[in-house]
Amino acid sequence: MAYAAQEGPNTGLAAVAHLGALLGPIVPGIVYLMRRRTDPFVAREAAKATNAGMAFFVAFVLATIVELYVPLLGFVGRLAQLAVIVVAVVVCVQCSRRVRDGLPTAYPFQIRVVNTYE
Repeated sequence: MAYAAQEGPNTGLAAVAHLGALLGPIVPGIVYLMRRRTDPFVAREAAKATNAGMAFFVAFVLATIVELYVPLLGFVGRLAQLAVIVVAVVVCVQCSRRVRDGLPTAYPFQIRVVNTYE
């Protein structure tokens, strides 16, 4: 039995990179480093997910600092933490589903850590 080479980009790995952005920039960063020379689609999508994961991480850290160190507005920090989590889950799942279909994605906000060359 002969197996044919895989045609097209590895959309499953790109989807994993987008879902990994929920945990921060580490998982999509590893996917980017693994595939940056072999699969341009996965590398671009993992770079976008890394940048978005960094934005989620920074927003969560800032909300935590507000919660811990601002005496009368600590509840605002807690609400901001919850908002960051909800937004991250919704956006990452949507991007993951879109990439799984082979379509490129765009996050509404990013911190440019990895250049996507777009």
